[in-house]
Amino acid sequence: MKLSFFNYSCKINFIPFIAFITVLALLLRLGFWQLSRADIKRAHLADQQEKMQLPPVALPHLLAADDEWRYRQVQLRGHYDVAHQFIVDNQIINGKVGGFVLTPFVLEANNKLVLVNRGWVLMSKDRQQLPKIDFMPPSGQLVLNGILNDFPGVGLVLAGADEPSDLWPSVVQIINSAKIAKKLNQPIFDFQVQLLPDQPNGYARDWQINTRMPPEKHIAYAVQWFALAITLTFLIFWISCKKHKDE
Repeated sequence: MKLSFFNYSCKINFIPFIAFITVLALLLRLGFWQLSRADIKRAHLADQQEKMQLPPVALPHLLAADDEWRYRQVQLRGHYDVAHQFIVDNQIINGKVGGFVLTPFVLEANNKLVLVNRGWVLMSKDRQQLPKIDFMPPSGQLVLNGILNDFPGVGLVLAGADEPSDLWPSVVQIINSAKIAKKLNQPIFDFQVQLLPDQPNGYARDWQINTRMPPEKHIAYAVQWFALAITLTFLIFWISCKKHKDE
């Protein structure tokens, strides 16, 4: 089949043309799917950001009333167990390798343990030299505010990464609640409380909403799919169409 338009004549073979239309439709669909994923991710991040701005609620009340606890501000009453702290290693911030300091906090209401993430510290290249994270907490019961979140993670999980080291502070790469509870000889909640930046006894803290793929990356993927669709269309046109020679 031949088609002519403007000064071009195109020879179209049925089977290659159907294959081209199929691939083109797939590329366009992938591009628009990535755009829709970007919109969904923006809405999700906006929702989580809004939750972070809500006033703090006492932890027992929040857990009893709301299943959507992640990124909510909570208020804790109790005291730190500074003798048994953990450093979650291999946490990279601004290109530097450090660790998050997680300190057990004993709740006043029921004596249960929750791990409070007091922030990020720089780690020495010599892993035998741990940063000094001990502090003398005020006497009596403390009241502190933080954000509920999942435990910190790493990109590549190696075998034994969830095994805490023997000495204190104990170094670990992945928090495994069961193994941490065994080391502490007491159950812990399966989440962390990120100490707010305005709270005392903390380190570097700039808490962000975690997402495996931000909206900008979805947009970048969409641009790639659309670019492939344009390139394919141009290539088919260049192969199939020839410009009329001036007589």
